[in-house]
Amino acid sequence: MTVLMFSRVRSDREAPDVAFVTSDGDDRKLYRFALQYNMDGKNWATEIWAYSSKDAEERVAAMRHSLMMCGQLYGEVEA
Repeated sequence: MTVLMFSRVRSDREAPDVAFVTSDGDDRKLYRFALQYNMDGKNWATEIWAYSSKDAEERVAAMRHSLMMCGQLYGEVEA
């Protein structure tokens, strides 16, 4: 994943596109944030949902201390 910064476009917009915003059970907005890491000389990426940039940074810090692999995903069942 390559993250491109379009500062001028970003400052002209009021909010991210709809696909990059959701709400939690308390109707608080969550936003998608890109994460990047290096492994074996290659860049890899993933994403998380967070309430703000500060919250995203705090989640990354928590991951540095406690992230673990839970298992391979095989499918998804909608509730």
